[in-house]
Amino acid sequence: MSDTQIGVFLRECVIYEEDSEEGLDLEAMYGLYISWCVLGNKVPIPESAFRTSVRLNGVKHEKREGVRYYPGLRMIGDAARDYVLNSVPVEVYEVVVPPVPVLDEDEPLPAATA
Repeated sequence: MSDTQIGVFLRECVIYEEDSEEGLDLEAMYGLYISWCVLGNKVPIPESAFRTSVRLNGVKHEKREGVRYYPGLRMIGDAARDYVLNSVPVEVYEVVVPPVPVLDEDEPLPAATA
């Protein structure tokens, strides 16, 4: 994927709000990009190439607690909806299975009940 395609991704999927304290970290930006690729049947580039392409398209980042962060950016569009829906953790329920009785080999099997 070329830098111009990253430019299209940025125009379609994020808006910049200069006065916003919010923003996107690299994980969210790259996840949004992956969603955009899936929806558009595009082959995604590796994260390292993505970071470089985003920078070459003029998007500035900063480090917050060691994490690359893009201040002022907010997700928009279909890819944002897809990313959010597919990022929601699924609740896992524990299934309790009753213990299976262990029978002595010499004991007869219990009669089946109907």
